[in-house]
Amino acid sequence: MDRLNTYRQIIRNTLKPYTSITYANVNGKNRAAFDSDTDQYIILFEGWNHQQHLHSVLLHIEIVNGKVWVQYDGTEDGITDELVKAGIPKTDIVLGFHEPEVRPYTGYAIA
Repeated sequence: MDRLNTYRQIIRNTLKPYTSITYANVNGKNRAAFDSDTDQYIILFEGWNHQQHLHSVLLHIEIVNGKVWVQYDGTEDGITDELVKAGIPKTDIVLGFHEPEVRPYTGYAIA
């Protein structure tokens, strides 16, 4: 399996457990939206809090130019350690939610 297909599989395997998270305070659940054609991998939350509809992104990862870009990470502990443990090197992970000037100091790829 080539590197990008390996990364795709690692991302899917790493994000999939987030769809099993249950919430005590609200009636809702996480859903996976994975598109290998455009290399977009999203976990979103959808549900209800009384009469208020809730809809938000928990995680958004994409592959751009061979790098894994973490565009948004709303998890408590952060997803990057899981991605590294699963086999994606820090040199191939970009923290896209940091401005470009900060990225050289993160320990991850800059772009």
